[in-house]
Amino acid sequence: MEKETLKRYEAWLNDPAISDKDKEELKKMKPDEIQDAFFMDLEFGTAGLRGIMGLGANRMNFYTVGKATQALANYINKTVEGEKSVAVSYDTRKFSKEFAVESAQILAANGIKVYLFDDFRPTPLLSFAVRFLKATAGIMITASHNPPEYNGYKVYWSNGAQIIPPHDKGIIEEYEKLSFADVKRMSFDEAKDKGFVVMVGKEVDSAYFEKALSYSFGISSKGLKIVYTPLHGTGIKIVPPLLKKVGFDVYIQKEQQIPDGSFPTVSYPNPEFDEAFEFALKDARNIDADIVVASDPDADRMGVLVKHKGDYVRIDGNQMGILLLDFFLKMYLQKGMPKNPAVIESIVSSKLFAKIAKEHGVEVYEVLTGFKWICNEADRLRSEGKTVFFSYEESYGYNIGDFVYDKDSGTPIMMTCEMAAFYKEKGMTLVDALEEIYKKYGYYLEDQLSPVYEGEAGLKKIKGIMERLRERPIENLAGYRLTRVVDYLKGYDRIPPSDALKMEFGDKLIVYARPSGTEPKIKFYFMAMEMGNLDEAKDFLKAAKEELVEVLGLKE
Repeated sequence: MEKETLKRYEAWLNDPAISDKDKEELKKMKPDEIQDAFFMDLEFGTAGLRGIMGLGANRMNFYTVGKATQALANYINKTVEGEKSVAVSYDTRKFSKEFAVESAQILAANGIKVYLFDDFRPTPLLSFAVRFLKATAGIMITASHNPPEYNGYKVYWSNGAQIIPPHDKGIIEEYEKLSFADVKRMSFDEAKDKGFVVMVGKEVDSAYFEKALSYSFGISSKGLKIVYTPLHGTGIKIVPPLLKKVGFDVYIQKEQQIPDGSFPTVSYPNPEFDEAFEFALKDARNIDADIVVASDPDADRMGVLVKHKGDYVRIDGNQMGILLLDFFLKMYLQKGMPKNPAVIESIVSSKLFAKIAKEHGVEVYEVLTGFKWICNEADRLRSEGKTVFFSYEESYGYNIGDFVYDKDSGTPIMMTCEMAAFYKEKGMTLVDALEEIYKKYGYYLEDQLSPVYEGEAGLKKIKGIMERLRERPIENLAGYRLTRVVDYLKGYDRIPPSDALKMEFGDKLIVYARPSGTEPKIKFYFMAMEMGNLDEAKDFLKAAKEELVEVLGLKE
């Protein structure tokens, strides 16, 4: 066991703020458990916390959540004048409600009003609530699509977007000053009696639905057969009601509509992966559904399967971004283009997206991966008079309109079903529509490689891979020479510094590399551009991935 690990472990054992019961549990830990739970402090990163639940410095627990909330309270009280309030929500994961209540008690003890949701709600609804309730900030307890042993803590500022500088840095500075003994708490009943905790729910839901419906193009069809699964998560609160309000019938997957943070029917509740659709796909085949839609547990991502030529085809994150953009532009050509139209994508999203937008006179803005960057950029552009009507990133994240400042599944699923109904009337599927786009602009295809490296050794491995790519760039890949490298660690254009690399190989291949901000992975993004057909693009990307794995000695 390393010296620093032992030092952290002993500090917890000697900390008067740690309960005797928890200290007894700590004493039962085996050396390897101590190493993993204490080799580092769980970092309050640029949007909050995320980690495995349990006791320890590197874990999500009441101590780390309490410290984060006290840091947020201190920062708000130092920087904000007048009345202060925080909207707090939580997903269906284990301890999410308890962490939310704990946060409310701490904020109340610091004189800050709390709008606490009366039940679990999606992440996009928390973002919407911050703006709707004119709150100073927001807290969402969620680990999104991570496995069941994880939980997380996301912080939003008054514009409804996840925190970025200077707020993230200010809160982190407060966090690093604190000990567990510094955390103040007020009992929940006292906080409610004194008016520091106000329960909210249906009024926020209704306002969200009203805004979402204002973006509908009014295309619905009772004949479109839809299967929806919330994957045991929060989407059940917004997706079925919204689809019904538009005029769709929707079949809800029965086993997975039950809220359950252990995710009993799926090992990894992420609509990016085929496994997440197993139950919904059986239902789709039984009722001969046209489309299958899924949201992840905190309902800020969506995945889509489409029936095409007798089988169900998955539309990937980039393809859906392209389809939705093209659909918006088709509708706007009929109804009129918004004033100063603009769209936003992440640096690792499909280059076809920008090509389509620019052809229609729509400005395209590129930001770092993550909707905290996308939505804060949208806020800036709107302040300059731009109409940002659509934003997306490749990892199944979409945002429509100006009322949610994070990824959303509700409005994008509504729009996807309208788009499917639009094409069904023409005798087409979304796969047919995508093929039309490819024929017009060229075949673009993207793929990923995300090897997992767990624990302390994993962090070192990931760091070593990034250092190797910087010091000794790959000179050839899939038959193309390296022609350009962009190191985002130095900052690029308007993009702030970030640990990411862009490697261009001729005019046919781009590869990005970056460590994941939320999981123990290093992510590689491969982009094939203007190929002759999809099969050619698939073979090309397969060769590029295999070569990269061999060169870097990666896990597959």
